[in-house]
Amino acid sequence: MINAIFAVDFNGGMGFNGTLPWPHNAEDLANFQRITDGHVVVCGRNTWDDAKMPKPLPGRTVYVFTHKPVLHASPVSGDIKERLLELESRHPDKTVFVIGGAALLEQAHDLFDRIYATHIKGSYRADTRINLKEMLTGFVPVRAQVSKDFQSVFTIYDPIFKRAKT
Repeated sequence: MINAIFAVDFNGGMGFNGTLPWPHNAEDLANFQRITDGHVVVCGRNTWDDAKMPKPLPGRTVYVFTHKPVLHASPVSGDIKERLLELESRHPDKTVFVIGGAALLEQAHDLFDRIYATHIKGSYRADTRINLKEMLTGFVPVRAQVSKDFQSVFTIYDPIFKRAKT
């Protein structure tokens, strides 16, 4: 299974100056940890290099799309879809979570069996955005939960048509 998990503001903003653009959101980070714990996490180099990203990510196997060596993770490179399918085969008892950046999420869109999106209330200064309309095309919300502080909504989306497994 290959899933996406990410957070965005009202305008699809995901990052600013190499980190999240909104104030610390403990509930979203706890949700991320709970969902990805024990599974495989895949990200781009900029996401991994975020100073606020814990390294290593405890309880997870981490792969970073890069041509350079990385600490506390395994580098992967080449065709994104091919590598994700290989990781899915290599870890059949785990879920592969693509966590960002925006380009990686957009390129892997066709492979997602589920999308976990945290919608952060408001619009923030962002230099990294995802086209949320395109990302959610072909998906329907199946569950949503408002955060305790009413500043975000955790939403799970499933594809309208399931991916054919090879």
